[in-house]
Amino acid sequence: MEDTPILEVKPVVVPAQFLVGAPLVAAFGALFPGVFALVISNILGALMGGDRFDGPVVVYGAVAYALGFLAMLYLAYLKVFKEPERTTYAVYKDRLEYDEGLLVRQRRTLIFDQVIDVQLTEGLLQQTRDAGTIKLVTQQLVASGEAQLSNRQISLNNVPEPRKVYDLIRSLALEKNRAG
Repeated sequence: MEDTPILEVKPVVVPAQFLVGAPLVAAFGALFPGVFALVISNILGALMGGDRFDGPVVVYGAVAYALGFLAMLYLAYLKVFKEPERTTYAVYKDRLEYDEGLLVRQRRTLIFDQVIDVQLTEGLLQQTRDAGTIKLVTQQLVASGEAQLSNRQISLNNVPEPRKVYDLIRSLALEKNRAG
């Protein structure tokens, strides 16, 4: 395997993804701790208060919801703004190597002769930054006795100049599959 990549790509930050998606994800994600705190506080209030229990206690649920919302919003911020700083996609003649992850780092290698499909998606929010997502579909043998094949998708998210990168990866994968 050669050591010099043909192309190294760092994903771009797409702030619109945070502004549109993060509040929605955080609002739904915070429902669980909010409802859980509401139910538990009301059960404990009824058990401890006895006849003096005046009705539902909403304050604890609201506080838990607000804290959960802020925590989920912060995690989304890390995912959208900080993770791309630590992600690199390196395209070689025979493979793709990439490092990704913020809290848990992963280094992976994808050999092009396993690639059966390359897809390019340029979402509406990604188009604001001339970015896109490239999906590589691989087919691998998972059980040699019965010759079972499994498909796996690898996504390269928020790739700048996605058409150029797509064309390069597609041509290298086609070249490897013709040679193999």
